Amino acid sequence: MAVGPLLEKELFWLRRNWGAVALVFLLAPALFGLATASFDQTVPRDVPVAVTPASDAVTDDELEAVTGLVGTVSAPRQFDSPEDARTALRRERVYGVLTVGSGLYESGANVTLSVAIDGGMVTYTEPSRVVTATLRDRAEVFPSTVTVERRVDGPQRTLPEFLFATALVYLLAGYAFTYVPYHLARERRVFERVRVESSLWSLLAAKAVLFAALGALAVCSIGLVGAALVYRVAVADPVTLGVLGLTGVALVAVGLGVSFLTRFSVAGRFVNVALLAGLVAFSNPVYPTGFFSATRRTLAGWMPVYHATVVVRGLALKGLSPGLFTDRLLLAGGFAAASVCWLAGAVVAYERRGRDG
Repeated sequence: MAVGPLLEKELFWLRRNWGAVALVFLLAPALFGLATASFDQTVPRDVPVAVTPASDAVTDDELEAVTGLVGTVSAPRQFDSPEDARTALRRERVYGVLTVGSGLYESGANVTLSVAIDGGMVTYTEPSRVVTATLRDRAEVFPSTVTVERRVDGPQRTLPEFLFATALVYLLAGYAFTYVPYHLARERRVFERVRVESSLWSLLAAKAVLFAALGALAVCSIGLVGAALVYRVAVADPVTLGVLGLTGVALVAVGLGVSFLTRFSVAGRFVNVALLAGLVAFSNPVYPTGFFSATRRTLAGWMPVYHATVVVRGLALKGLSPGLFTDRLLLAGGFAAASVCWLAGAVVAYERRGRDG
């Protein structure tokens, strides 16, 4: 057989699937190339760090001067009291607390600048050493004798424990955007029969029960591994399980909504994979927000999955009170509700197109 007819067949396939081809062979490589620019800097200059006075004796000029120094190696945020700054540290609103002593402009005075980090935020431990060393060098501009010290607050965790707690959320994300849509796509042929004998909503309800049980099984499995490895991560914490459940429901609803709107096409599968890649790339699952750029810090703040990860780390890894994360818990519930509404709308559109087609 000649090559010409075969080539025409391939061109016909290309015209029918141009969207998926553009996504895979144009957009994905472009995003991959842009992602490499994130590793251009070795000092995380956009990580938020709190600056707070040690006492009422610290003047505004002293606080502003230290804030300016911190601005060369981090993104400073001023707090009125050390207590408020420490609360922000536990909530991962900031990743370090710089407490400023008084007397910076007094010749012969001994002043201490204390940098505190959270022992549970393992991936900021080494960068904080660089930040502290830089501040120590630049504090020589003051006429006083300045000592810059670094301390670790809260229980210290290992990198494997930190990654283990973070993986709880992203394991569910992997299922939500890959396996669950693939599973329903394989059963698409029976949808019409189900709609006649019962309803598509009944099928989805049954699938919800199934995948809720399978999701719980997956969390139990990884929890048993953590227990066997003696990781200090409270996977069985009730609030942690609740956050994981809400996040899993939301992500599955988003993934299935895309599948129904694209009628389970190849393009829809690629969109789901792209969404998963975007979550991993821009929701800062491992490094602090601002580690790579201020833009990615802003993007992470808009992603509910990032906030869910912070809550899971705070509860399961650090043993903090759920009350510290009330706003983020409400966000998790709102995200789940909005995602279910999105799925419901996608299913209605799918059924309407099926009746019209």
